[in-house]
Amino acid sequence: MTSCKIADFQSETPELPAFATSAADAGFSWIADHFSNTNGAFSNIAVKDLTNLTLAHFYWNYPQIGFLYLQTLLLKQEENGSFGDLRETARAISCLSAAYSYLETHSGGMDNNDLMTARGNAISYLLTHRADWSENLYDTVYILAALADAGIFEEELSLDLCENDSPDRQQPGTTALILTALQKQKNLGKFSEAADFMIFEFISEKLKLLVSVRENGFWKYTATSNLVLQAFVLCNQKHIAMESLPWITESQKENGSWENDLNTTSLSLLTL
Repeated sequence: MTSCKIADFQSETPELPAFATSAADAGFSWIADHFSNTNGAFSNIAVKDLTNLTLAHFYWNYPQIGFLYLQTLLLKQEENGSFGDLRETARAISCLSAAYSYLETHSGGMDNNDLMTARGNAISYLLTHRADWSENLYDTVYILAALADAGIFEEELSLDLCENDSPDRQQPGTTALILTALQKQKNLGKFSEAADFMIFEFISEKLKLLVSVRENGFWKYTATSNLVLQAFVLCNQKHIAMESLPWITESQKENGSWENDLNTTSLSLLTL
């Protein structure tokens, strides 16, 4: 199979500047001050927020706190293997996959088998509801990404995203989610050469489109901008994300949060 890199873009990995690290420290302090686990407060956090919080703490090497969020997430799994609806279940699968990878390379107090059992049950739930995967675009992209994170190749849905592109999918956040799902599937290296090249062309075109609609370093909303920047990083366009680093830190509030919102703050920490 021919290995395709995004045309006309660089793929160097610049060093994270000190001001970004300081912004992250302030963000984690805000989370710690407002979302301690006193009286089981973590149990009131939604699955979406728990997955982002878990990943942010692991990626920034705060494993003890990350484990607390992860354990809370596992408690939300239902008997049928789901974590709520299809989208939330997909989010949880991606989180469990990343947590397992972290535990493979770092010491921790959690049994990896518990994670794999929980993830396996969640994947089984998704597979038994395959007929519903295409009913909602956002369900589709999160499911595609989750399957890829678990090492599961899904060709039909991936090609459908490329072949059935439409104007209502052109919003930056939507485009970013599509690119994230496709790039993760592409990274598995299982497409035919023709399909791989088609996806490569699609991703290249959409990345250039996202650059063209950027205004003053971002894409209108903080949450949207984070999704876009994470897509650029995943697609090996880190230098574009680095150009927006000043905007991310400048949009941070004095209290360390982004928009006084848990999800937006954890998304920003993931981007950094």
